[in-house]
Amino acid sequence: MRLRIAASLLALPLAATACGSGGSGEKAAELRVWSMWSEGEPNQKVLAEAFKDFEKATGVKVRVQWKGRTAMKSFLPSLNTANVPADLIEGNNRELTRQFAAAKGALDLSDVYAATVQGEQATVGQTVGDAYKRMATSSQGVLAQMPYQVSTYGWFYNGKDFPTTPKTWEEFVKVLDERKAQGRRPLGQDGSIPNYNMRYLEHFARAIMGDEGWHALAPDKSGQGWLKPEVLKAAQMVEALAKGGYFPDGFNAAKFPAMQQKWANGESDFLYQGTYLPKEVAPYAKPGLEFRAFRFPSVEGKAPTMNVTTTGFGIPVKAANPDAAKKFLAFFLQKKYQDKVAGVALEMSVRKDVPAAPQVADLKAALDSGEINKADVLDMGDFNTKVLLPLSDQLLFGKIGAADFTKQMAEQSAAYWKSKG
Repeated sequence: MRLRIAASLLALPLAATACGSGGSGEKAAELRVWSMWSEGEPNQKVLAEAFKDFEKATGVKVRVQWKGRTAMKSFLPSLNTANVPADLIEGNNRELTRQFAAAKGALDLSDVYAATVQGEQATVGQTVGDAYKRMATSSQGVLAQMPYQVSTYGWFYNGKDFPTTPKTWEEFVKVLDERKAQGRRPLGQDGSIPNYNMRYLEHFARAIMGDEGWHALAPDKSGQGWLKPEVLKAAQMVEALAKGGYFPDGFNAAKFPAMQQKWANGESDFLYQGTYLPKEVAPYAKPGLEFRAFRFPSVEGKAPTMNVTTTGFGIPVKAANPDAAKKFLAFFLQKKYQDKVAGVALEMSVRKDVPAAPQVADLKAALDSGEINKADVLDMGDFNTKVLLPLSDQLLFGKIGAADFTKQMAEQSAAYWKSKG
């Protein structure tokens, strides 16, 4: 099989281009990559194997810099120079569509999506799917990312402790109350991470008022949207959590990942986290922990759609070897490598025909149903850090009530936008 793939790849010319000029002729000798993974991470090992196979199949030398999570941040300043240091840059969908594409540095990948996955019959676009393709497209219409991996969030728990899972929030609260009656503090929560604390409000609101309704609140320069009864109802549900005695003592002052570790050791029952959680807590999880997860329960008969982040590659407009970069994207989307994304990295592939690792299989099944957050999430700059997150923290910590929260959000939102002119 490898010989057949190699022969088909070698039969396709690899054009060398200067600074993305589109000229072709000599065979590309080098493919430069900036990756968001660090050496030794499971994802890095999967990519390293794929790069090695790509070299053998094409003769193109792959030079990778394992930059870690700051890859995109470090890369962006180079867009103002005559030459960029990579032909492939890796990041999540928001980095590639909002930062990379917004800086007019991203090459449109429409031709990559129209090409077939190496050695297969389906196109890249068909394999990725419409939902993730939409997420890979910037507000300016630039198809800036070829995603290979997807992450979402869910309520993680030990499958040995709970044979059934709640479908509605009322059912979930009943379970929490039963555990509390047994002397448990059932909800793990690393309160030192404001984004984690805000997820409750967000999910309640998106269930009650829809994705579009929630996403319309922050850009409202009058601030009056925060006074809507739907927002108050969502805030009241957070207030009930704050007063319910469900969180461990000191969760609001604990330093991450203290509460995550306590959950993995069985000291709490449920933790709302990303699909990266099983991999993160594996070194200190109690023996026999059976990772299971369920999506956020329905509120008033409607479950909030699932928040999703995709990881993948983009190609700079000024890339020296864009053709080689494009060929690698079609190469890496092959099932053999996507199986390793699931089996080795314990992540979820964008491919529906790749089974998820058991630790996240429940959430992969929910994602494949297509119920993901379909509303565009605007980049609101520092609105979250200056307004929403501090007040959300106070609400979850029980320092302010729901009515006070909505009132302050309205006032501070209006003041924030006024300060922006």
